[in-house]
Amino acid sequence: MNPHVVRHLLAPLHERLLGRRTFADLRELEDMQWWSRRRLRELQRHKLRRLLRVAYAHCLHYRRQIDDRGIDVDIDDPFAALAALPLLDKSTIRANLGGLTNHRVRGGPIRFNTGGSTGEPLVFFVDRRRIAYDKAARMLTHAWYNALPGEREVYLWGAPLELRAQDQIKRLRDRVTNELLLDAFNLTPDTLRDYLARIHDFDPVSIFGYPSSLAALARFARASRTRYAARSLRAVFTTGEWLAPHDRHTLRRYFRVPVANGYGSRDGGFIAHECPHGGMHVLEPNVIVEIVDDVGLPVPRGESGEIVLTHLDAWATPLLRYRTGDLGRLDGPGCPCGRTLARMGVVAGRKTDHLVSADGALQHALSAIYVIRELPTVRQFQIRQDAQRNLCVFIVPDRGFSEDDAEHIRRGLRQRLGEELTVRVRLVRQINLEKSGKFRSVISDATCGSFMGTNPQPAESIA
Repeated sequence: MNPHVVRHLLAPLHERLLGRRTFADLRELEDMQWWSRRRLRELQRHKLRRLLRVAYAHCLHYRRQIDDRGIDVDIDDPFAALAALPLLDKSTIRANLGGLTNHRVRGGPIRFNTGGSTGEPLVFFVDRRRIAYDKAARMLTHAWYNALPGEREVYLWGAPLELRAQDQIKRLRDRVTNELLLDAFNLTPDTLRDYLARIHDFDPVSIFGYPSSLAALARFARASRTRYAARSLRAVFTTGEWLAPHDRHTLRRYFRVPVANGYGSRDGGFIAHECPHGGMHVLEPNVIVEIVDDVGLPVPRGESGEIVLTHLDAWATPLLRYRTGDLGRLDGPGCPCGRTLARMGVVAGRKTDHLVSADGALQHALSAIYVIRELPTVRQFQIRQDAQRNLCVFIVPDRGFSEDDAEHIRRGLRQRLGEELTVRVRLVRQINLEKSGKFRSVISDATCGSFMGTNPQPAESIA
């Protein structure tokens, strides 16, 4: 489909039909990225006051907290009011989801859940407003690399529902949206070879996906001597995991275009993105980022601590001072790109291992996480794979966990990774953190065999 038709007609029409003002938000963000620091601060003040009013009027949990602290959301300084509220963590959301949800939000609350990469799946609600702002932020940051809305983009991603929808309407999707969705959950030599051919034929302007999966694709291509002619490609965008320096190097070396990292999450939203000069810019019109120490107190600018987030446009389940569990720092503005948005450094974000199926295929960790994350009876989990590829799942159970839930886990993991594998489920009281203080939901000691580069396939070229 002609990208101009998609950008100026089909995509805006689609967003309007869904009740979202995404492209109007995009036009605002295009202007706001250059605003003065004072003007950005006043915008945040205005939006934060509105958010506090919504939370107070429609969320019992926040009404109690605000009343207990004697805050007047109509009069008091909103930044001071926010600072007076306690930090919000996943356990508090689970225990108080009803009191944290605004059921009167325009269009109604939309149920979401996290991918579970932290080992603690979380149910929450979003609204059309937040979805629109996050989509607009994503389009804005892609445009920093001249990858404009409506232009061809490949997704190496792993949402099973999206993939099933694509199976049903694949041709229409590719033609109308200029998007090609590839499954990141089953990386075998055959699928990787097929993906490389399809990417070449599709000739994307941008490629988007998990950094580890994209790097696996690039390593396989180099090992099999499959060259890629970057005819239209302008950038590779990564998100969902920590972008390791060696993965960035692998992607830049193979695709020969800039590699840009984004930081965000399903619960936290679109938080920050890397510009062509390397600055990780916070989307300050949409979010407020704080960095706190181990006891929840703010740290001086430039020092590292836990990233705490307030999404200014999340009105369905307002997340006020939400603990992300990631470590980072705020560096302030002053990027050579000229944007006035503050910069941040993500010191230690989410990182997951890949798993290996019985036949040696590389499986992204989320393929296994998805089996567990929907279970309301699981408070926390960790999947460990040994060198023989067998699995042990440690479960911190919530009320009502039963043998049926354990069998659901065993059956689901065998379906994804191989019926011949042994899958054990162990109930535990707690799961220990790594020595670094971080939690890993998937740990694998298995190897995936030779197809990732130790024993290259016969030479092949699709360039």
